[in-house]
Amino acid sequence: MCGYWVDDYPEEVKKIAEAGHDLGNHSSTHPHMSQLTKEQIKEELMTAHEKVKNLTGKEMILFRPPFGEYDNKVIEGATECGYYTVQWDVDKLETKIKIFL
Repeated sequence: MCGYWVDDYPEEVKKIAEAGHDLGNHSSTHPHMSQLTKEQIKEELMTAHEKVKNLTGKEMILFRPPFGEYDNKVIEGATECGYYTVQWDVDKLETKIKIFL
């Protein structure tokens, strides 16, 4: 969940939570996290966290960095906020089928 998405689509967030899906943090504003200070990273995470918690009552513990970009500072900041950082294992660009005419 991005914080701005929670703001724009609160009813959809509620439906996702009510359906029993895990909710994960994807930052508040979708920045390049490795370009931020650790305090800015934590603010991005906790702003989105509080929006989801206030809306759904659910605590998030999973974080996927925007753009898949991370460094040690991002991981440390997320860990200090109580998050486990995850990544994907398939690049969506690798799954596109190219058709040549």
